[in-house]
Amino acid sequence: MRKYNNLLLAMFIFLVSCNYKPILSSTETSFSINKIEFLKKNKINSKLKNQLSIYQKNKNKSNFYDLIIDVSKNKKVSLRDAAGDPKMFIVTISVSIDISKNNNSIGNKIFFENFSYNNYKNKFDLNLHEKTIENNIINKLAEKIISYLHSV
Repeated sequence: MRKYNNLLLAMFIFLVSCNYKPILSSTETSFSINKIEFLKKNKINSKLKNQLSIYQKNKNKSNFYDLIIDVSKNKKVSLRDAAGDPKMFIVTISVSIDISKNNNSIGNKIFFENFSYNNYKNKFDLNLHEKTIENNIINKLAEKIISYLHSV
């Protein structure tokens, strides 16, 4: 047990001394987002823009990107019971992003996330659950977009 504690202490000291910082939890980046443009207007766009606005208009960065984003949401019934009523749903949100730098397109990428969930008898609870799922998916997509922009 003592060896385990010593090993744990050594790992802690090593991580602290090497200045470890998680990439996605920090806003320290080498890029800034100049402009975010959406092709359609919907609620998902405003939520995604709020997630990406942290990286917008940083004057001290070397790379400035303009983003054109197209978001689509698809909700389907994936399973029905014997009476034909929906039992399970699957929601898919896809984000197509076109990245340009100095008015020159440097890449485009499509990100998508999906989630399956059971139907609720209470539609109010179902609606709240769907909003929570949508927010979680948008957070995951924003993380994917930021990590992609790190690699561009």
